[in-house]
Amino acid sequence: MLSIIMSVFGLAVVAGVWGESVVWCLFMSVLLLLNSSDSGIWMISVIGEMDYVGWCLSLLSIWVVLLSVLGSKSIKSHSSAKGFFIMLSVSLLGLFLVSFYVSDFMFFYLGFESCLIPIFFMIFGWGYQPERAQAGIYMLFYTLFGSLPLFFLIVNKSNCGMGYMYDLGVLNSESIVFFVFLVGAFLVKFPMYSVHLWLLKAHVEAPVAGSMILAGVMLKLGGYGLIRFLPATVNAPSLFSEIILCLSLWGGVIVSLSCLRQMDMKLLIASSSVVHMSMCIGGLFVLSEWGFKGTVMVMIAHGLCSSGLFYLANVVYERSSSRSMAISKGLLSLMPSICLWWFVMLAANMAAPPTMNLLGEILLMVSLVSWSSKVMGVIGLLSFFSASYSLYLFSLSQHGNYLGSKSGFHSGYLMDYLICAAHWGPLNMFILCVFWLV
Repeated sequence: MLSIIMSVFGLAVVAGVWGESVVWCLFMSVLLLLNSSDSGIWMISVIGEMDYVGWCLSLLSIWVVLLSVLGSKSIKSHSSAKGFFIMLSVSLLGLFLVSFYVSDFMFFYLGFESCLIPIFFMIFGWGYQPERAQAGIYMLFYTLFGSLPLFFLIVNKSNCGMGYMYDLGVLNSESIVFFVFLVGAFLVKFPMYSVHLWLLKAHVEAPVAGSMILAGVMLKLGGYGLIRFLPATVNAPSLFSEIILCLSLWGGVIVSLSCLRQMDMKLLIASSSVVHMSMCIGGLFVLSEWGFKGTVMVMIAHGLCSSGLFYLANVVYERSSSRSMAISKGLLSLMPSICLWWFVMLAANMAAPPTMNLLGEILLMVSLVSWSSKVMGVIGLLSFFSASYSLYLFSLSQHGNYLGSKSGFHSGYLMDYLICAAHWGPLNMFILCVFWLV
């Protein structure tokens, strides 16, 4: 695994050549697949180790970053700094792999926070609007200030951060302050309702690669951190866990309602990420086996689904120069083939079979209902509104009367179809090989 991480940073040597970068990413994907194992923890070395959670998220990182590079046609064709863009992409991929691989508290924290820097430069350098600088600074302030308590906690509890991350007894405590410090950084990055505004601003201003990586992988760092550290809070007062669980679930319902009045495609897709992650937070704080496994499945499925939706939104934006569904409507008449991909991606977004979203949400629902039957109503509302805003996005963007000025649309390039298929294929095929997760 260490050699794979070094290979990622070695991509900077060929940063100006897109073909070699793609080949290297595919090569690393094959290496990770060949190194898969059914054992609990494998690939152990001096600086780290990896289990099935880290392996799944590492493979997801490589796949999404590869597709984001392939999907950045405008940067490849028109930008004079495409080499710097590739360098940012592979640096981000390397930091993701480091975060999912290391077993040291401080190395994990450094990788966890360093991922913000390449994303910030992507938003600032290739964002669409003048407000992109404000969005990037907003993201940095939210996530950095949210994670500072975690930094002080790691330094205080684990010999200046040089502790073994899987030895959770080091962090075990019954203090409420300890609980807030430990989970706060991950809840901001996940993100939970009430600390999610940075995500909406970042998505709206980010280029397509930034949005794909942000939704597909970056949010999963928060979930990965909770999976690793949340078992250390078993002795903490349960009241605080219940408050976070209820706030997350009801916050998901509120954000779902706000999705039903959105006219901005990217803002609606970004808000739907908060809804999906709210159920994951609930499943994690139940501290059950099915809750943890359901969260892993939903994170992987959401990473593929949301990345694909952001790419489709960019396909529309490149042709209409607008993200508004009031302007970019009637796409069924203009781009019928792309309309099919909108349908299958939004069907996956509402957890339709046979996607991996369905199995993951079933496991989360079972774990939440087994914790308390009182949450059945909230779960029902989340599922209903998730389907509602997905159908709302499809019907409003694909149907209706289109403007005459858009009659010259290109129906779609081969690369568009390949990238959509590369998102949708694993989303449906992974359900065939998740028996080892259950």
